[in-house]
Amino acid sequence: MNKTKIFLSLVLALLFNTLVAVKASNKSENITEKSIKYNISALGMNLGQFTVKQKSNNGIISIEGITDIKVKLLLTYQVKYIQETTHQNGRLRQSHLQTKKNGETYSDTWLIAQKDDYLLIKDGDSTLINDDITYTGSLLYFNEPIHSSYLYKEKSGEKRRIKSTDDHTYVLLNDKGQVTHEYTYKNGILAQAKIKFSIADIRLDFIQ
Repeated sequence: MNKTKIFLSLVLALLFNTLVAVKASNKSENITEKSIKYNISALGMNLGQFTVKQKSNNGIISIEGITDIKVKLLLTYQVKYIQETTHQNGRLRQSHLQTKKNGETYSDTWLIAQKDDYLLIKDGDSTLINDDITYTGSLLYFNEPIHSSYLYKEKSGEKRRIKSTDDHTYVLLNDKGQVTHEYTYKNGILAQAKIKFSIADIRLDFIQ
């Protein structure tokens, strides 16, 4: 895809954000806001915190997630993930994910709804996704996937199967059928998540 079309798609995405903000300010009495915070840990060590905010207004759900962690290897890295996602009437409209390392942008990813598909722009490279995206990773925190069979990962555009293994407990499967994530809910809110890696699992635990 040429750079002009990518640029126009980004402009339209920013305009959509502006229109959503204006609409919300005009109908503030219908807005529902929620906020949640998690501790992030691995190998018994606290790595940082993850904060998620969700705003609902007349069929539009806006989600902002910020992860701030410190990684100590040979050097110390401060890593920050900033994600903004908008769903409208049960469908993903757009998402924007930035990763910053020591204050500088390390990666930048957009996933933008078009007429019949989605445009994934990752660090300047674009890919089309021919599907209708209704449930994404951003929805996990306040929206238990009771009726969802698939989840889209905004960063990669990958579609993953999600299934229930017990009451209010779910797993995410990769294309080989292997469990990559585990989720536990309480009162409809994500209480704990486990991301499985060969070296160590990363845990998210609800704190407030």
